[in-house]
Amino acid sequence: MIIWRGWGVLAFVYGAIAMMLFAGLASTMVAESALPFTIAAGLAIAAVATWFTGQALNVTQPQKKIDEWHAARRQQLDALVSSGQFQLAPGQAPPSSLEEARAQSEQLLQHELQQAQRARNGHTLFWIPMQYWAFIFAGIAVVVLVLGIVGVVRG
Repeated sequence: MIIWRGWGVLAFVYGAIAMMLFAGLASTMVAESALPFTIAAGLAIAAVATWFTGQALNVTQPQKKIDEWHAARRQQLDALVSSGQFQLAPGQAPPSSLEEARAQSEQLLQHELQQAQRARNGHTLFWIPMQYWAFIFAGIAVVVLVLGIVGVVRG
C-alpha cells in the first residue's frame, strides 16, 4: 500500500519510471556488469526531479500564496484600524488608542501568519515531504554505485 497526500505520489512515480527505464530497459541494452551504473544514474535523475518538484509544490508555491494573503490581510487590518472599527475578537473591548489598535492588529497578523506557515509540505509520500525523497533516492543511488564498483573490482 502506498500512502501519499497531495502530489506526493509523484516521488514514487519518478522512482518507478527511473527503475523501469534505467534498470528494466537498460538490462536489455548494456552488459550486466554495467547495470548498477545505469540504475544509479536513473535514481540520481529521479532524485533531482523529486527535489525540484517537491520544492516547487511544498515550498515555493505555498510561500507565494502566503505572501499574497499576508499583503491582502495587512491591508484589511490597516483599513479596520484607520477607520476605528478594529476589534481583536467579538465581545472584547475595542482598543483605547490608535497605537494599541495597530499593536493588536500586528500581533493578530503575526499569529495568523504562523498558522498559515503550517500549510507547507502538504505533498508527502509515507508522511515524508516529497522533496526529502530526493535524499533517499540519492542515498540508494550511492549504495548501488558503490556495490557496482565493488562488483567490477572483484571481477
